[in-house]
Amino acid sequence: MRTSADFMKIGPCPGLPETDMSDYRFSVLVARDMDGWEAFCPDFPDWRARGASYEDAIANLKDVIQLLVEDGLGDDEAPPQPEEEPSFTAVDLAL
Repeated sequence: MRTSADFMKIGPCPGLPETDMSDYRFSVLVARDMDGWEAFCPDFPDWRARGASYEDAIANLKDVIQLLVEDGLGDDEAPPQPEEEPSFTAVDLAL
């Protein structure tokens, strides 16, 4: 099974000119729901990707992020750079 580190580097998107994405790292949150899996990147809050499997959701989000980064680079815009690593925790509720 792959780890989250396997999914942080974005590879080439089929059909697009190859862009060196090895210098880019984005945090991704993946959650399961009744319809499959959804992936979300806090650095691109308006975008989500879905997939039938965890791996599909990650692959689809990689494609979305690559398109957004390449589009920004074409407009001479730097991609977002997170200021710090995200933090996730659990909360307990007493009902």
